[in-house]
This record gives sequence, C-alpha cells and structure tokens, in this order.
Amino acid sequence: MPVVNVTQPVPGRFLLTGELNRNTVNRSWPKSISDLLASAKRQTPVIDLAGISHADTAGLAWLLNLLRDAKKQNITFKLKNVPETIINLAKISDVNGFLPVQ
Repeated sequence: MPVVNVTQPVPGRFLLTGELNRNTVNRSWPKSISDLLASAKRQTPVIDLAGISHADTAGLAWLLNLLRDAKKQNITFKLKNVPETIINLAKISDVNGFLPVQ
C-alpha cells in the first residue's frame, strides 16, 4: 500500500517521502496538514519533496491546501526539490504562481 511520510530531520525542514497522490493524501490529509502547521510555528519552514517517487493532482491539491492553511496562521513554507510532475501539473492548472519553490 503506497504511503507518504513526513519527517523533520532538522528543525524547520520537513522531508516528504513516498507517494503524494490520491491513494495517500486522502488517508493522511487533515492530520498531516495540522501536524506540519503545528511543527512549523516560529520558523521559516522548508518542505523538501526530494523523496517523493510519484505525485498527481491530489498531491498538488494537498500542497496548495497546506500553503493556504499555513498562510491563515502567518506561516510561509518554502518548497524544495519539487518533482517535475507537480511543477507541470501546477503550470497546466495555472496555479504555479502559488508554489513557493526555492
């Protein structure tokens, strides 16, 4: 069963590994976003997507929802090592301007 894991190897850096797609985000959507937001307070956090092996539009939606919810709490994430798939999906959907890619 595919999964997406979020770890925090160092303060302010969140590493995503596994698959960020419709099979994984539905199971972890509310909890993973709230956990990331709670851990990101008082920092300029970076989400490193280097460990993502597969992503789809649900993964893009998960990222956009995370960024939206973070903004409501005055948290600004930066994205690092964003898979080309997510970048291309964001361009096709005309939401690439919303992804704060480092």
